Amino acid sequence: MLNAIRRSVGMQVSRFRFRKTRDKVMSFSRSFTDARDVLVVMPFDRGQLLKTVFVIDLLRKTFHEENLTFVTTERNQELRRMMPRSQFIPVSENDRTVFHLPRPALLQRVNRKPYDLAVDLNLDFLLPSAYICKATNARVRIGLAKKRGDMFFNFQVRTGAEQGGKDVYERLATCLQMF
Repeated sequence: MLNAIRRSVGMQVSRFRFRKTRDKVMSFSRSFTDARDVLVVMPFDRGQLLKTVFVIDLLRKTFHEENLTFVTTERNQELRRMMPRSQFIPVSENDRTVFHLPRPALLQRVNRKPYDLAVDLNLDFLLPSAYICKATNARVRIGLAKKRGDMFFNFQVRTGAEQGGKDVYERLATCLQMF
């Protein structure tokens, strides 16, 4: 109960902070492939990390490794071995406020450079990851279709995750290849 109230307060704070930001109308044609610097928020659920291999492979083929930045949990050593020239921003439980928002120190680490594209790979709506994507001011912010996602993402992909579908990340990668 208390956790739900904290999340609700966090959503209200998010709405207030981003109330004046409006997304420009744009064409999504080539928005994925034309991006230069990409921020990827990896799933915070350890069980989902291995399933993201389809998206990671797509990113490796599309972008230079040096232009990829991953926001990930501290214990994600597998990804660091796969992408040794990429930048990594480690996230721990201490990087979150009681209202489930990222702390300013984390946002400063994320915003050290500008991003053209931000991708959230969390299956469920997680306020910290969605907030990080929005706070980057990336031209294109991609997330899986989620309730309340409209406030944070300007491109949401329906993959069947809301029905508990399988191969969600494979379908996401296939969809992103079109752009």
